[in-house]
Amino acid sequence: MKWLTRIVVVVALVLVGWWVKERFFVSDETRIKRALDALVKAVETGNMVGLSDGIAADYSDDRDLDKGTLVAMVHGYRSQQQAIFIFLTEMKVEVEASRHAAQVTLIANILIKPKGGADTHMDGERFRLYFRKDDRGWKLARVESPKLQFD
Repeated sequence: MKWLTRIVVVVALVLVGWWVKERFFVSDETRIKRALDALVKAVETGNMVGLSDGIAADYSDDRDLDKGTLVAMVHGYRSQQQAIFIFLTEMKVEVEASRHAAQVTLIANILIKPKGGADTHMDGERFRLYFRKDDRGWKLARVESPKLQFD
């Protein structure tokens, strides 16, 4: 019985240590990258609940989509494809801690394999993403796809 108590204490200490590390020693930039990775993984796997959780309730973009319309559009498009892979490159994260806001500029290369054996093709586009921090972490608040110049 003594060994069981020791195992429980060790597991509890490891969990508390992990929580302290994540809470106090992880930067906002890393948290934003993790949130973005979760959004990408949700689109790739077709997890619409995960996608919806990562988007702010008042989401908007330059194509006049709101959160519900965006999730429905991604679900419809995703159901027409056999596989989607998203590769993010040239990512630049700028955090404004005083406003609890961040801006991410990146290029998204999307590899699409349609159902029915059609040819696989790749699309690439530049994006500017705006994140906002709330009680549950960083949420995607706005997306723009302007003609961006990268350094």
